[in-house]
Amino acid sequence: MSASVQFSHLIKLLDDESEVVREAVRRQLEGMRRDLPEHLADLDRPLTSGEECIMADLLAPSRREDLEDTWFAWRDQASADRQIESALSQISAFLSGWKTRPKELTERLDGLAALALVDLAGAAAEPRWLADWLFSARHGAPRLRGNSKDYYSPANSNLLWVLESGLGNPISLCTIYRLLGQRLGVTVEGCKFPGHFLARVIVDGNLWLVDCFNRGRFMLAADVARHHPAANPAMEELVRQRAGVGSILLRFLRNLDDAFDKLGMMPERQLMRRLAVKMMES
Repeated sequence: MSASVQFSHLIKLLDDESEVVREAVRRQLEGMRRDLPEHLADLDRPLTSGEECIMADLLAPSRREDLEDTWFAWRDQASADRQIESALSQISAFLSGWKTRPKELTERLDGLAALALVDLAGAAAEPRWLADWLFSARHGAPRLRGNSKDYYSPANSNLLWVLESGLGNPISLCTIYRLLGQRLGVTVEGCKFPGHFLARVIVDGNLWLVDCFNRGRFMLAADVARHHPAANPAMEELVRQRAGVGSILLRFLRNLDDAFDKLGMMPERQLMRRLAVKMMES
């Protein structure tokens, strides 16, 4: 029996009355979980909503284990941008569900970069143009904007969802700006601004901070440090420092920790906390 035929047979047994049968189905599905998206594509019908829920529940424990076991794979990447993309590909796939593969984030970002290249029409991309292209409503609805109505949703940390919905939180929007910039030859970094992550870019020799949550607004770093309510030498130093890979990923994990806590999703919250602790201890 081929794996796809076996999968079709297992689907029919998802809600079997026998607990013994359901447990056997769970073990079989866990064993083939990495190939399930392909088997789903070969299925002769879409899953019902009830089957989707059962599948998600059955696979949730093993998917949490998989993320924890493979989490540090991002460290094998050669550059900071690739490390961030690798780690957030794992998180986004986990948040999106069992039908999603990590490679889908890279594919979506590549597709978005291709659209930007068409609009550039041979010109070189630069930070202001890219921020305007992503976040401004000047040429119609912005492609991405701040999710002020549901700011604490865990979906805001899922870059696949952000790209699909056009909504995100400060750090997810800044990260898409960065990863798209990397594809277009634009250097974008992060700034660990207190309570509101910002992007940082160099334009004409000046350091600018970009508020991607608020329509890609550009602010001179020196002015931000000088006029912030907590202005002091430490603040000036903070806005000039680039956020490292570790600090960016920890901020994502802490956002998810808080979001899952608010929703009462304790297994997911505990997972994000364990990943953060492992990073801080390693």
